[in-house]
Amino acid sequence: MSKIKTLANGVSWGAFSTIAVTGFQLVFMAVMARLLDPANFGLVAIANVSLRFFSYFAQLGTAPALIQKPTLEQGDIAAALTVSLGISSLFFGLALITAPLFESFYQMPSLGAVIQVLSINFIIGGFSVVSVGLLRRKTAFRALAIIEVISYVIGYGLVGLGAAHYGLQVWALVAAFMTQTTLTAVLSYAVIRHPLSFKHSAAQRRHFFSYGGRYSLIGFIEFLTSNLDGIIIGKLLGAAPAGFYNRAMLLANLPVQQPANILTKVLFPIMSSIGDQHDKQTISLQLSTLLVGSYAFAVSAGIFVAAPDIVKVVLGNKWLDSIPILKMLALSVGPVYIAHVAGVTLDSMNKLRIKLRIQLSMLLLLIGLLLWLASSGTAVDIAAAVVITEWVRVGIMTIVLTRVLRIPIKSIVLIIICIAIVAISCGSIIYLTIDLIDANFTNTIRSSTIKLSAEVLAGAVGLIIGGLITRYIAVRLPAMRFLIERAPRFAKLFPKIA
Repeated sequence: MSKIKTLANGVSWGAFSTIAVTGFQLVFMAVMARLLDPANFGLVAIANVSLRFFSYFAQLGTAPALIQKPTLEQGDIAAALTVSLGISSLFFGLALITAPLFESFYQMPSLGAVIQVLSINFIIGGFSVVSVGLLRRKTAFRALAIIEVISYVIGYGLVGLGAAHYGLQVWALVAAFMTQTTLTAVLSYAVIRHPLSFKHSAAQRRHFFSYGGRYSLIGFIEFLTSNLDGIIIGKLLGAAPAGFYNRAMLLANLPVQQPANILTKVLFPIMSSIGDQHDKQTISLQLSTLLVGSYAFAVSAGIFVAAPDIVKVVLGNKWLDSIPILKMLALSVGPVYIAHVAGVTLDSMNKLRIKLRIQLSMLLLLIGLLLWLASSGTAVDIAAAVVITEWVRVGIMTIVLTRVLRIPIKSIVLIIICIAIVAISCGSIIYLTIDLIDANFTNTIRSSTIKLSAEVLAGAVGLIIGGLITRYIAVRLPAMRFLIERAPRFAKLFPKIA
């Protein structure tokens, strides 16, 4: 199968899983927000943040190392399984021992017990990461999509909602997550059925320690950068504000996270397989940045404008304190996902040292901003620190990749113009829709649900209008010309240029 067809297949199945999981996730979030208190979500969020101190090293980047390796030899899978299970077992033990320390640090009763139960997922993940990595390497996107949907629906839909209905409070969230990860492990192994052997050479083991170790270190730094805000809020402000912040962060990222992950999960194995072919990597980067960036910034603009109705409809009136946090975090969505695409490109090129330096610099920047705000800052102020960090990160990554891949400045400018047009179009039409409803239909349209539906529809219209306008600009990109030449049906969407 050609790279273009493989990409289209991956995106198609990814779209299926995204629509299913995101739709169900919204339903789950809406119901659970009404069954549970903000403190329950805050407690689980803090437990997950605490466990992530270990999780990035627990699997040691085994899946990316499997995908990135040009050829798998006999013993490579055994080496991956040995490293993954061995390291994950070690960190499972560390999590059990240190759980009381996290409970003491945050001064939250029952946090230690939640951490200890959730730490079992280290062992489950240590096993499943090999199967999932092999499925991604084989570009088995259909199987991955089906596994994702089944595990999420059963984990959160049946177990999670059922447990919440019967009053299990925070343990309903724990049970949902545990069920999802267990089903993912079982189903992925059932599909790929790799040998359960530990026989391998020291050289094979060193590959996973070398590549996986660097990958995990970068992931850990990214984790610190993306979770310091939650740690600070949980420590200084308590479980309830942490719950408000956690739900706002989820709402800000949910509409973009799954679509962006589809593209990057599809692109990483494809880009890794084409090695150092400069032109193809440049084309992949430009296309993914244009697509992900346009969508992410459009959603960012829409969330910023419609934040009050989003919170009221999805979470309910007891979550109104999340509105200003959501508005601020919406400003970080666009740069977060463009930086994510840039990071995947660096991974596929094995430029991990460059990525490590960038992420470490951003961690230091965020620490400085949070220390400045720690004494008197609110949750909104901490969210502002995140926004500043993400904008600086995407700027640095853009400069670095422009130099590494020798991308013409003209192409960068064209992509920025396209993204800006789509975002302005989407945000403006939503704003005008809200203004029209508030000015003329206040007595008729009282339901936030109806109002939010109108806003979503307006956002979709804005996205389409923005896309129709930008196609006259995007068609001038070399990457877009490359795609048009190899996909005749796709070419019909764009005007012809001399």
